[in-house]
Amino acid sequence: MDLLHATWFWVAIIVAPIFTVLATLARLARREPPPKLPPGVSPLRWQDETEGDDDEPPARASDSDKGKQG
Repeated sequence: MDLLHATWFWVAIIVAPIFTVLATLARLARREPPPKLPPGVSPLRWQDETEGDDDEPPARASDSDKGKQG
């Protein structure tokens, strides 16, 4: 009888951390809902959400635009 209890003890010791890691990874794999923003605030877009932005580089300011900024 002591062997049975000792065996289940070691099975629990081995399985518990494995189960904990799998449960944590399952929780991290879920996508969180977007946060609720106050009225009048628009959400920012991530770069990877826009398709085709990688094709063209961002526009650079010309010399005439640089003088107008300051």
